[in-house]
Formats: sequence, C-alpha cells, structure tokens
Amino acid sequence: MAIMELRAKATVISSWATSTPKWKDVSVELDETGIILKYLKRGEIVKKERYRFANLADVGMRIPDNVKLDPTKDHFGLRFYGGKRGDLYVILTLGENPLIFDEKKFESFIDTVFMILLNKQRVMIQFARIKGGAINMESEWAEGEIRILSTRGTKDAAIVQGKNVISLFYDLEDVEVEEKEFENKKIKALKLKHLHRNESVTSYVYIPNRKVGLFLVRYLLNYNPKSKEIMEKIASEFEEIQQEIEEEIKRELKELERLSPEEQQILLALYSGIHPLELHQFLGISEEEVERIYDEMIDKGFLKIVMIRKIVDLTMDGRKIVNKLIKYGKVSM
Repeated sequence: MAIMELRAKATVISSWATSTPKWKDVSVELDETGIILKYLKRGEIVKKERYRFANLADVGMRIPDNVKLDPTKDHFGLRFYGGKRGDLYVILTLGENPLIFDEKKFESFIDTVFMILLNKQRVMIQFARIKGGAINMESEWAEGEIRILSTRGTKDAAIVQGKNVISLFYDLEDVEVEEKEFENKKIKALKLKHLHRNESVTSYVYIPNRKVGLFLVRYLLNYNPKSKEIMEKIASEFEEIQQEIEEEIKRELKELERLSPEEQQILLALYSGIHPLELHQFLGISEEEVERIYDEMIDKGFLKIVMIRKIVDLTMDGRKIVNKLIKYGKVSM
C-alpha cells in the first residue's frame, strides 16, 4: 500500500554511464518496500520502474552540481545495486510550477524515506557505561532501537533502550569509534558522549547492520548541521562519506586558488576589524590599488559597498572564505 505520492523531476543514472542526465516528469509512489517511478507524458503514465529498498546501497548522498537539474534547488538521491547495469542513482528534485511541485511535500517525502529505513532498527547499547569518569558496572549490553521522532517542535533521531533515550540532535556532545568486546568477538561500536539527566555520560552503541549505520549518519548530516563536525569524525568507517568529504576539501582548496595573495590579505584584515580606509597603510600599498582590488572582490561576491567612498564589509561568502583560509593554513590570525 502506498504511503504517499509525489510529483517530481527524476533522472536515473548508471555508475557506468557518462551521458548527460535526462530529467523527466514523474509521479513517485513510496511504500514500505521501495519506490515506483511513474513516468508521465501529458499527464498520462507511460512507464513504471520499481526500486526496492532491499537493494538500496546509499541514500541522501551529495549530488554534484553538474548533475543537478537546477543547482539552486534541493535534490535527493538514492543509490541502488544494479547488477550488470552498474549501480543505479535515482535522483529527484522539483520543477518550476508551484501548482504541480510541492516543496513541503518533497521535504516530507525525504523524511518518510528515512523513517522507513531507520525507525525501529535494532541496535545494541551499553547505556551510561561511563558516569563521572568511572565505569558504571550496572550498565550491560541490552537491545535497543533507532527512533525518528518529533522533539521540541522539530524532527530528531534517538537511540532508545527502555526508558533510556539518547537524543542524537540535542544531547550529543561527541562521538568516536571504539573497539569493544561483544558476544566473545571484537566489534566497532559508537562511543557517544551525551547528556543524561543534566549529567555528561558515555554510552556505547553497536549497529550490527552496516547499511543502517550509514543511513543513520546520512540522516544526521542531512538534518542536523550542528552534528556535521561530530559525524565527520567517524566518516572513515564509511568510505562513501569519506570520499565526499575528500572531494569537498579538494573543491574548497580549488576555490581558494582563485584568490591572489593580496586578496587573501585584504579579506583577513577586514575580518580582523581593520577599517577599510586604513587598509592601504596596513598593507603598504596605494589607495588606488586597494580600491582596484576591492572592485574585483565585489564582482566575486566577497565584499559589499556600505558607503559611497568604498567603505566595504565582508559578505557571508567572504567570511566563509576567510574561515577556509584559516582552516587550511593559508593564513593565520
């Protein structure tokens, strides 16, 4: 039985293909076992394709801009094992007509996919194994489950064991992977430092199904930006995510290569609070040269004019660039 249907634009790409994506109008039917793409032509269904969650390899991964129908719009991707056809990437997004394509329904669709994949999935947990820096001997491995729920007016992901709950959005302080003993074998468990009754404790969670672990991290990265740095610490356990992180670092470094040394100095000086009209003295170059560089950086979107006499301030993109310059050791404060 269908849980929901969504009007969308869709493309299906084989991991072996190099051709340009072909985007088509579809109605996407979602049920507990997977999705059905119903291809539409003048409002009539002309073809159907079923993709089963049993064959799902990844979900919510980053979609490259050159694949997107419109890089300014949200896209949602699912990767399925495709056998001889190679892995198949099903990518969904919305078209332009708001009377046909519903943004809130698209978000609800993504929520529901993750709920189907994650809700009530089995995990093993040692809840509050460490309290006050000491091992809690009463804490033993017990069965628990993942829950996607609504907390504090918004969505949340949690690990639940009886009355014990670890909120992965609000209470999580840190996470790492640690080798533990479980049923006479070595396993890799998540070591979660979190709040419990206003006390910082450490619990261990073992997710037997690797794909469930991958989908959970994808969910956290997609829905809780605050958890990104924490989740990236365990990305090496999932080569799919690690590869994306490495590609993002390469893109950011390439972006920084667009900046001349003078532009880097100006960005950092403004970020540090030096007045724009005093910058030429600080850098030891003429006012005319500084204003020339200002013009170029305004065109690039890193500065904005706030007064007629080229009193400038950093844009949000400019601030992001400074943070990246510091992050990758290009400059120092």
